[in-house]
Parts: sequence; C-alpha cells; structure tokens
Amino acid sequence: MLYRQKDLNAKKTASKLPSSKAEMDHEMHYKKVPWTHSADGLIRNGDCLMLKNKKTNGWLALNTSDRCPGPEEKYMCTTTCDEGIGPANRAVFKITRVEDMDIFGSDDIVRYGQKIKIESNPYAFKKTIAVGSVPKGQNTYSPVSRLNEASMHAKGSNDCVWVIDTLDPNFRFERQGEPIRTNDPLLIRHCATSHYLASDNCRYASNFGGEKEVMCHSFAV
Repeated sequence: MLYRQKDLNAKKTASKLPSSKAEMDHEMHYKKVPWTHSADGLIRNGDCLMLKNKKTNGWLALNTSDRCPGPEEKYMCTTTCDEGIGPANRAVFKITRVEDMDIFGSDDIVRYGQKIKIESNPYAFKKTIAVGSVPKGQNTYSPVSRLNEASMHAKGSNDCVWVIDTLDPNFRFERQGEPIRTNDPLLIRHCATSHYLASDNCRYASNFGGEKEVMCHSFAV
C-alpha cells in the first residue's frame, strides 16, 4: 500500500495521472491566443482567424489529443458546441496563401479563387498542422457520417490546399480575384476533390463533449 501511494504521488508530481493530463490538455486547448483584427476588414496572408459553420453555429476547432486511426499523423477536427468560445487556441487558424505570385498578383490580400492553406496557429501544437482531406476509401472516411474525412494533417501536401468560393454560384466566376472580407459568408473548396469543408449535426464524442463532426462534402442547399 505504501509503495502504491508513493507511485501515485510521483505520478501526481509528474502530471502523469489521466485526470491531470486531461486538465492540462483542456487548459492548453482553451488558452486565449492572439488573433487578427484588420482595420479595413480584408483577410491577408498570415491572418489568424476563427471560422464559423452556418449549419451548426459552431467554430472550427482542432483536437490534438484525438489522433485519427491509420499510419499517417492526422488529428480530428470538429465544430464546437460553445458559440462563445472566443479566440481559444484550438479555434484560431492561420490562413496562408499557397503561391506568393499567381494570376491575381503578389500582394498579401487573400482573394476569391486563390489557393490557400488553413493551418494551426503558432501556439496550438509542437508543429504546424493543416486542415486537409482525402477521397473516401476503405480506411479513410469521416467517423460518423462515412463521408470524405476532414482532419488536421501533419504532412504538408496537396491534400491541404483549398480555394475560397463565393456563396452565390451565379457570381462565382465574376467575383474571382476580389478581396475577401472577414464577415463574408463563403465556401471553402478542397482543390483535390472539389468538395467543400462542411459540418453537420452529427455528434462526435470527444474529450470536449458532444461536438459536431467535420467532413469534406458538397451538401445540396
């Protein structure tokens, strides 16, 4: 009994108990971090922003404590149940342009039709991870809805490249090249599969409670 108590105390000191680790993970994920405030309301390369899903009213969030099954290093992402989460570490993402120079020029403004990556903010994890997707396969699919998975990828590749489209398809072509404003309703299209980053009222059980699953799928509206 004495040895077991000593072992328990040692684990407490080293924060190795399951309860201590969960508390540390929760504190790290919900720590407030800097995010971008633009005076003119335009999104620029390197801005750190929060992305809200219209269907669930939740914010896109990562969970580096929940690794996806499979050989590649990928982590789950969800939309939150807490609309008032604020600029928490797990809900702030860095928007980066894939190409320094493209058909729209070389300035730092992010525009409709440009290729971007949605990366973890600099405080979120030990390395940069980015939102990505792969086509649905035998071992790759969203865990609840069984659609194309959307997760945080540690390996940077074309699986993590997206394009921002306008919400109205009638003006999608005409508005390519226009600057994107922070409050614009928009669609985020995956370049490799041409499906959109989405979330639905599919409950995904995690250590943050019953949040909503994120997938890559073009829902009809």
